[in-house]
Amino acid sequence: MSQALAEPAESPARIRPAAPVPVDRLVSRIEAVRLIGKNAVAAWGERAYQLPYIYDRNWMQDFLLVNDPDGVKHVLLDNVGNYVKSRQVQRTTGPALGNGLFNADGDSWKFQRRTTAPMFSARRVLDFAEAMAAVAERELSTWHDGMTVDAADRMMRLTYKIITHTMFSDDVQLDYRAVADNFVTYLDTLGRVDMLMMLGVPHWAPTPKRLKAGRAMRFFRREIGALIARRAKEVEQGTAPKDLLTLLLTTRDPEGGALFTLDEVYSNVMTFIFAGHETTANTLAWTLYLLSQFPDVDAKVAAEVRAADGDIARMPYTRQVIEESLRLYPAAPFISRDSVGPDRVGPHDIRGGTSVLISPWLIQRHRKLWREPDYFDPDRFAPANRENIHRFAYIPFGAGPRICIGMGFAMQEALICLSRIVARWRLRMVPGHVVAPLSRLTLRPAFGLQMTAHAREG
Repeated sequence: MSQALAEPAESPARIRPAAPVPVDRLVSRIEAVRLIGKNAVAAWGERAYQLPYIYDRNWMQDFLLVNDPDGVKHVLLDNVGNYVKSRQVQRTTGPALGNGLFNADGDSWKFQRRTTAPMFSARRVLDFAEAMAAVAERELSTWHDGMTVDAADRMMRLTYKIITHTMFSDDVQLDYRAVADNFVTYLDTLGRVDMLMMLGVPHWAPTPKRLKAGRAMRFFRREIGALIARRAKEVEQGTAPKDLLTLLLTTRDPEGGALFTLDEVYSNVMTFIFAGHETTANTLAWTLYLLSQFPDVDAKVAAEVRAADGDIARMPYTRQVIEESLRLYPAAPFISRDSVGPDRVGPHDIRGGTSVLISPWLIQRHRKLWREPDYFDPDRFAPANRENIHRFAYIPFGAGPRICIGMGFAMQEALICLSRIVARWRLRMVPGHVVAPLSRLTLRPAFGLQMTAHAREG
């Protein structure tokens, strides 16, 4: 098995950040489905953190867990054409995200990726920086010394305001709370694995979860559909603002000249609202939690941020902290593929139709790839250590052709928001508050993060 050799000298403290403790026992397949549906990051035994592969040909669908970075590279890059978005992911995300960039495969995905790539170029992302900072400053101006906040919810609110401001020119008239509540409804119903899904019950079957999720999906279809229709009319009239939504409606495929259909526009707007605020918000929340547990790191970040005076290029240690946060708490903890045809992955010959799972959560905590993997140490990503990390052992944004198109946007947003917060506030956990990661499509704090804000001196 390839070694990432990401070895800190020592953990800065013996505090183990919140995470399930793997149990070393065998479970039945039915119990495994139940545990995965309840909280997928808590469902894995110690073997999953030790072995390069786990292969099972006796399940409803052949199953291969890939922890070896070379195997990950094979699936996500070298033989990527043999692996498509998994049937289970399609069933989970399809009702919300449709056939947009996240779910599409084949020629549809290639067309969408080509057409949207210029929207996330480094130059265009940099153009958003000033607006991101302004939104963050406005949001932080409402804080006061000694207040208690749910940092997870506050980060959701902040990143939602940033996405609607920078990408939709504040034209999204949806109240944040309505959006958040409907997304939670979706994540807690269709956004989780259950036995009916594993058995392939048709998507139209009126199960209680699907009926509940349907109400949330109708809310988004009605509200986002109205937004798109309004903007399409503005495009015709020549009065549309120059933002991402307008680009989705007007940018042509550089190879064929085609425009997105309205359904493709809707699916990608939903993808950008969901991925553009949910994942970054969770990254910020987990980073604030880690800083609260490691005051020495918090102080070092605060000193760097103040010295940088708003220039995120001068915040290398702060970036390391975010990268280590993403290692411990990857925003998207699981990547699922189905093999189209037979293949050899590592030592295993697999059949077509095999369910292949690549888990940033498992790989980035793997005992054979990282020293003290459950502990927090931003120095893993210092320049002298970074070169020892296998490219496919650290995959918080995925890898290969389908690497997250918004990675640059997300990292810039996280750096800007974190630096604005840390420059002014120290956040400390409310005593007794339980912190636990909960896996749905993304990795959230199960009970939020109740924290007290203290004004930073100086």
